[in-house]
Amino acid sequence: MTTQNVQAATMCPFCGILAGAEPGTVIARNDEKRFAIIKSIHPESVVHWLAIPFEHKESTEAFEGEHASRFIELFEWTIAQTKQLVADEPHLERGFTLKTHFGSFETIPHPKIHILAVE
Repeated sequence: MTTQNVQAATMCPFCGILAGAEPGTVIARNDEKRFAIIKSIHPESVVHWLAIPFEHKESTEAFEGEHASRFIELFEWTIAQTKQLVADEPHLERGFTLKTHFGSFETIPHPKIHILAVE
């Protein structure tokens, strides 16, 4: 990891949540796969979670471009985990939406997949 990447990861709130240095709610975590689902602090739905890889990258687009198979693995893990969590989260019983942003719309520089309850 370059000095610039270490500095970015140090300042990243998602990296801080994963390290236990920043407040946040971890919904699911897999240390072997190095993925987690955290609760969004700016929800767009009654359920709004973020599936994130442990490794820091400046954007979802950069992560997908450099690690396409890992990006697909994150999507597959996100679907499986969310299906398992439906029993614990009744708002997901009607279904859920997965979305991601590419380009300048990303507000936090870290790869992520949004998980939203269907309302």
